[in-house]
Amino acid sequence: MKKEIKRFLFSCFVSCIALYTQAQTKYIDSIRQIIETSANDQEKLEHILIFSGQTVNPDTLLPYVMMAETITERSKNKFDRDRVAAVRANYYVRKNYIDSALLIVDRIIPLYKNDQQHQDFYVNILFLKSKILDRGNRYTLALTQLYEVLETAETLKDTLILIQAKTGIGWVQMEMEQYHEALPWLYKALYTSANKKYYKNYGALYSNIASTYNALGKADSAMLYINIAINDARENNNLLFLATALSMEAKIFIDNGQAHLAEAPLHEAVEIRKKLNDPFYTVYDMSSLASYYATNNQTEKGIELCKEGIQLAKQSGLSSQLLMIYRSLAENYKAAGKIAEYSTTLESIIALKDSFNNINSSKLLADMQFSSEAQKKEKTIVEQKLNLTVKNYWLFGSALFAVMAAMIVWLGFKNYNRKQNIKMELALAEEKRIATQSIIDAEEQERKRIAADLHDNIGAYASAIRADVEKISTAGFEKSNHALNNLQQHSQEIINSLRDTIWVLNKENITITGISDRLKNYINKLQPTYDAIHLVLNEDIEHDTRLSSQNALNIFRIIQEAIHNALKHSGANLITVTISSRENIRINITDNGKGLEAAIASGGNGMINMKARAKQTGMELLISSEKNHGTVLELLSNTTN
Repeated sequence: MKKEIKRFLFSCFVSCIALYTQAQTKYIDSIRQIIETSANDQEKLEHILIFSGQTVNPDTLLPYVMMAETITERSKNKFDRDRVAAVRANYYVRKNYIDSALLIVDRIIPLYKNDQQHQDFYVNILFLKSKILDRGNRYTLALTQLYEVLETAETLKDTLILIQAKTGIGWVQMEMEQYHEALPWLYKALYTSANKKYYKNYGALYSNIASTYNALGKADSAMLYINIAINDARENNNLLFLATALSMEAKIFIDNGQAHLAEAPLHEAVEIRKKLNDPFYTVYDMSSLASYYATNNQTEKGIELCKEGIQLAKQSGLSSQLLMIYRSLAENYKAAGKIAEYSTTLESIIALKDSFNNINSSKLLADMQFSSEAQKKEKTIVEQKLNLTVKNYWLFGSALFAVMAAMIVWLGFKNYNRKQNIKMELALAEEKRIATQSIIDAEEQERKRIAADLHDNIGAYASAIRADVEKISTAGFEKSNHALNNLQQHSQEIINSLRDTIWVLNKENITITGISDRLKNYINKLQPTYDAIHLVLNEDIEHDTRLSSQNALNIFRIIQEAIHNALKHSGANLITVTISSRENIRINITDNGKGLEAAIASGGNGMINMKARAKQTGMELLISSEKNHGTVLELLSNTTN
């Protein structure tokens, strides 16, 4: 009986989506009918341009793009040809051919920058380029483009583009997890105009506000805006915005302890995405649904869905979505207790992170925004000067006199300025020399640090290997099992130490989640050797802090040393590593063993080395131990900055 009810509900669900799609396609079908029946090429072309802006399958759009290209070849109209080229770029974006789309818009933009007759088309092309860059995960460039769109739209007083540009800036900052910076931009978009017509059928803005509030932990505000977005999308039959809003609603449910309500909107969102043939967001929604399955003991469903999403992401070349779906797969393997598959997936995630280099400097973004604001102020000043000149033309003689006086003053100070320029050039040359010397000194320090690290870690193991070889040479292989085991272990330690050093040298900065992921992989490989001891790693990461490569290596070495000490000496059956990054970084390594003697806890060689590394990193290392009640080692920073 229960199965029959589930089948009935699922049939109703699919039927509702079908009816919803049918309602939206009425308008699209009417446009297609005009295109196919019209005998006028220009009328066909204009309706193809309208059709290209609808939420249609890119494969459905392609024949109409080709039809428009044929029409413009016959008409020889340059502007029409460029408008159709923009439609071709839009088609490439939907197919995720980012570089091809950029080639088209980069050709068109310079042609219309100073064309006053077609400034509306120019600003729309700028906005299209920002969307292409965002879709290609080039966030810094996307923001640069959006600030230019904003400036141009203000000049043209184009309210709709202003709203879209401000929304776009907020969206890119959301993708960069800069939620406090994103929210003001989204509200600027919301209050750009009091005329509600600009916000009709624009649920993306409300969805973005809801998503930002949810990320900031304000569930009530998030639910308020997501309901507005869903209702707006349903009223206007906009499937694209509806799928986005439903996906966001499910995430709000999950993040706020109502996971049982998330399955229905997630299912509906995935089905809509598939109908729209949008692989970028289809994989995103698959990832959300798979995470839901992982937390609700439906791991087999989650694993199958993740595999489907991984295949779709690879086929479509979606690197950021591929990382997301792999994380969902890891969650499902972990929840299902499939440790080997979970470990393999973690290694895939680490490899993807290493290859997916997406550096977006917040300082650079601030500089770009400041530059945009400065240009706006300069333009305002120029306009004010021009108006003042028109209204006060009779002052022209006085202004001319002032210019002549200024020239006389300039001639008087010409020699002084020349001397100042010479001094400035000398100062710059000295500054350049100092900077060059600083770089040389820094490189020398880095060489010394690497040499010391290799000496401390690999040198000791190399000496031990030589001693083992001498023992084997003296006693022979048959009587040297212990020495052979030591030789194998020391060789493996050298390999691991080299891997850790190379991991650090390949990066300028490493995030706290990067350290955590590497520790997970390290613990998973270590666990089978100590089957009587349970190793656990917990995360509480609110701020994904970036650390220098040296500081990251020091932290990793301290945790590694603490785990080895506990495994060898504590007699514990449970070792727990907790990594927390909120207002500050706090890392605890605890065990339930026999505890440390006071002398060892304060002055052993291992402890001295760990404290030296902590001091070098600018962190505090605290150790507390009680006989037969285990040991707690705490690594603490003053701030996450």
